[in-house]
Amino acid sequence: MLNEEEIIEELLLLNSSIVHDALRIENYSNQTLPNEIIPLQFENIIAGKVWTISGSLKKNIKEADSLLSWTNFLSKAQDNSIIVCQPNNHEIALMGELSAETLKLKNIRGYITDGGCRDVTRIKTEIKLPVYCRFTTPKDVTGRWIVEEMGTSIVIGDVKIVTGDYIIADEDGIVIIPYNIIDKIIIRAKNDLNSENKMREAILNGTDPKEAYLKYGQF
Repeated sequence: MLNEEEIIEELLLLNSSIVHDALRIENYSNQTLPNEIIPLQFENIIAGKVWTISGSLKKNIKEADSLLSWTNFLSKAQDNSIIVCQPNNHEIALMGELSAETLKLKNIRGYITDGGCRDVTRIKTEIKLPVYCRFTTPKDVTGRWIVEEMGTSIVIGDVKIVTGDYIIADEDGIVIIPYNIIDKIIIRAKNDLNSENKMREAILNGTDPKEAYLKYGQF
């Protein structure tokens, strides 16, 4: 059984598509987050253990209360995790430069939100925290949004995400891997990738694609 560090190392050698395929074969076909959630700027694949946060818009909330709630989240964010946020709105930014800097100092591997982001230029060019989001906007959490749960479970699209699950994200998309099947999925994905590479080599060497598929079972 692999430990957390070994799991992450193995995932970083894979990609979201091959992991998706492995999950599908194991009858976990609904593990991909909505394709509207995209990286601010893609540089490298990210993989890690999930830590969740969720909240919602609140009317008549004091600015100080909303900021206290947000900074409490920053204080409690689990080191070395990938944070996945369900903001339950598509109006405001749930990440900005000060928050990104704070999370980077905690060795957060990435931040994924089913919402917005701001301070985009500085996050991309200076801070370089990997951020995936739906949109950008100057509107932030101040006086608008409050944290309701941390480190539990959330739903984004049709995907249930539990703190402790694993995640892999790249230019193709974002895939959630339930923690209880992570070892099985890594083994299958590695085997599938090996077969895919053999099939590619065979086709490049002149083998008919159908014959290559029948031999290696990958495409």
